[in-house]
Amino acid sequence: MRTTSYQVFRFACIYMLSVPIAFLIAPLISSSGYQGWIAILAGGAFNMILIACTVHLGKMAPKQAWLEFGERIVGKWLHRCILIVIAFWCVYYIALDLEQFTLFYGSVYMRETPPWFLHVLVGLVIIITCHRGLSTVVYLADGFFIISILAIVFFLSVFSADADFHMFPALITHHKLGLALKDSFSTVSWIGEWFIFLFIVPELKFEKKILSNLLLGNLLVTVSILFTWLICLLNFGPHFGAQIKYPVLELIRGTSYTGLLGNSDPLLIGLWSTSMFIHDSFLLYVGSVCLAKVTRFSNQKVIITLLGSSAIVTAYQFARDVAQFQKDLNALSLGMFWVLVDSLPIYYVLIAWVRNHFGKKSIP
Repeated sequence: MRTTSYQVFRFACIYMLSVPIAFLIAPLISSSGYQGWIAILAGGAFNMILIACTVHLGKMAPKQAWLEFGERIVGKWLHRCILIVIAFWCVYYIALDLEQFTLFYGSVYMRETPPWFLHVLVGLVIIITCHRGLSTVVYLADGFFIISILAIVFFLSVFSADADFHMFPALITHHKLGLALKDSFSTVSWIGEWFIFLFIVPELKFEKKILSNLLLGNLLVTVSILFTWLICLLNFGPHFGAQIKYPVLELIRGTSYTGLLGNSDPLLIGLWSTSMFIHDSFLLYVGSVCLAKVTRFSNQKVIITLLGSSAIVTAYQFARDVAQFQKDLNALSLGMFWVLVDSLPIYYVLIAWVRNHFGKKSIP
């Protein structure tokens, strides 16, 4: 697969933007109110540490996947236990996305459709896409990058006209340090999974510009989420905005424009849905290679199908009690688990440093 570091940048942007731009805005308005910008910027700043550790870890053996050489850092069995946790995390993440997508799409466009049907339909699309391999997922992201960025610019430029910019002073005067720290932690759990790009090796290489391109991707993701949150806040306000589950969609559907502009929500939702399929297909790929490494089972397509089916069944279990699902989704424990997984590169880099400086045998 012939690639460049800019291709990694485009893929990273599509992957990292797909979920938070749809599902982070509402809880952030509800929890943070006017000070959501602090949480987003703090989350983006912490991401720089995660990216630096991810790139450093990937460059320890640039021609070998972290999947293989990670055991030389933390030991064979601990590394395999971590791979099992990552596989579980991938399945759980896909299940969360399936249920959130079903709640959104089912409540807006397909109200009479049973949730299990949407779970199976979307799950099959993700499984089939993943069966085509990592190169297909990356090329799909390549094709949708420019369109997605133009869609975000279109959204921001159109709906900034109706924003109430008199709220701007409140962004400075309303702040609580404790709440800002809590929401920053929550934001990292949404946009902090940069370790996932360790799994692009050896199909994609950690070249010289990989650090700058991932940092640029983090900047684009942070700015996009920040301005999307700001436009939604300035249009709806912190009180009404906190009551809206999908503020971006409501902005699009509630526009006073007519014609193509006023009916653009299917187009924008279609673009976002495709980016989410790319996101979950890559997660499914990561889970499958982790499990294949642990079990030494060579038929990866079978593992993809098993993990994808497990995600569909898990999503169906979520749908049986939507109120509990929403409560668990916003629980602190789930956010802590996400941040712990996101911080894996930090653990490996610290252990490698300790072993190289204080251990009897340095890491080869």
